[in-house]
Amino acid sequence: MADIGSFLFSHPLDPALIISKQLTKSDLEGNVKLPKQQTESVLMRMGGVTAFELQNGKEVVVSDLVEGDEYRVTLRCLNNTAYYFGDGWCTMKHSLDLEEGETLKLYWYQDQKIFVILNFKHTVL
Repeated sequence: MADIGSFLFSHPLDPALIISKQLTKSDLEGNVKLPKQQTESVLMRMGGVTAFELQNGKEVVVSDLVEGDEYRVTLRCLNNTAYYFGDGWCTMKHSLDLEEGETLKLYWYQDQKIFVILNFKHTVL
C-alpha cells in the first residue's frame, strides 16, 4: 500500500474519481446514501460493473492509508436511482469514528481497484 500512498500524496487527483458525501444522521443510523452523479462517474471508470451486479451488491475495498486499515463494503444500487454502501458500512463508520456533518471523501484508485479515504492533504486536477 505504500506505493499507493506515495502516488496519491504526490499527484493531483482526478475529480471524476472522487465521491464526497457530507454525512447525515440517517447515513450514520443506517446505510450511507452516495451522491448519484459522483458515484456514476466513478462506476463508468470502474469498468465491468453491471446494473444487475449493483442490485445484488458489489463488494469493494475501502483503504485508510493514514491508519493502515482496510474495509470491505458492499456497493449497491436501489431501483437504478440510489447508490449506497450496505454490508460493511457499520464496521467502517464505527472504526473511523464518523459523525454527523463530517465529509467522507473517497477516491477510486484505478490501478489497485480500491477506494481510498481522502483523510490526508491532497490536490485535485
